[in-house]
Amino acid sequence: MSRPQIALVVHAIAAITALYFAVPALTQSLSRLGFFASLALYWISFCLPVIAFHVWKRHDGRLFSERLAWRDWWVPGLLLVQVAVTGFVVFAPHTVMLTSNGALLAAATAVIHAPLLEAAWRGGFLTVFDNRPRLGFWLGWLLFTASYVPLGMSLGITLPGGWMALVAGAGLLGLLWSAIAWRTRSVFYLGIAHALTATLYLWVVYNGNGFV
Repeated sequence: MSRPQIALVVHAIAAITALYFAVPALTQSLSRLGFFASLALYWISFCLPVIAFHVWKRHDGRLFSERLAWRDWWVPGLLLVQVAVTGFVVFAPHTVMLTSNGALLAAATAVIHAPLLEAAWRGGFLTVFDNRPRLGFWLGWLLFTASYVPLGMSLGITLPGGWMALVAGAGLLGLLWSAIAWRTRSVFYLGIAHALTATLYLWVVYNGNGFV
């Protein structure tokens, strides 16, 4: 691997390790505020630096483009189906407890969280591993999935299905999103799908844990 590739992988492992220790400590000491602090730490320690140092000056212009080749016209439709299925599995069983305030807070979080993760994970590995796509695909997917293990360790926060469901969901969706990213060379539609998916998931988390 080249130096930028090694740097990106080491950065990801270091950020995941830091979150592994920080998330339980923050959520134990700060409760619900600690959950937001954990997300902010995720963004600050990994997403923003990767975008600034590995993506912003290196990407070829397609990374954030909404344009698709004619052979990829099915991508938005597939992502819409993915969001609908996620909503049916995660969201539908909990509608009785959901509130509009929970929706607003979830959407506000997801609008920040999802684009940052897509730009950093999919965008970072697409850009840095451009000459080694197979290695970049699997490393990016594996580390993205692993990054959800610390978030699943939030203390005092009940997650739909538990931490294993969170990590498994991240792995399955990450595999789909990575495949689309490497095919289209863009994270535009992935950012939208990720934001909608995160909104549905966080809506249940926030209302289920008394955030609002």
